[in-house]
Amino acid sequence: MADFTGPVRVVGPSERRTARGPGPAVVIVLLYAAIFAAALWWLKARSPLFQRRDTPAPPAAPTKSEVVSRSALLSGEDLSPVARDEYFRGLSARCCPCGCEANLRDCLLTEESCATSPELAREILEQLK
Repeated sequence: MADFTGPVRVVGPSERRTARGPGPAVVIVLLYAAIFAAALWWLKARSPLFQRRDTPAPPAAPTKSEVVSRSALLSGEDLSPVARDEYFRGLSARCCPCGCEANLRDCLLTEESCATSPELAREILEQLK
């Protein structure tokens, strides 16, 4: 039985090979990929997840007279006994707006990262001085 090779032929060095471009399927797939990439880029540009947020400027450093430690705020230093009682009632009565669901006194004791409770306690302290 003879070997059948089909429509394949050997191209010699003198014969020129015809250059063909990509087929229609390749062109369609590349076009679809370009449209898909453009749509993703467009959606990312309008997504709130990828928007640049302006970072707020850091707060100004407090002066030495403004710096009062948490322990000083909790002890009510520099207050008379009557004013100290009023100060402690104010700390226990007001809720901290930082979201911890605690009063100012408890927030001062437990939440070291809260910057709101020392400010509010300092305001109460200044009012009673």
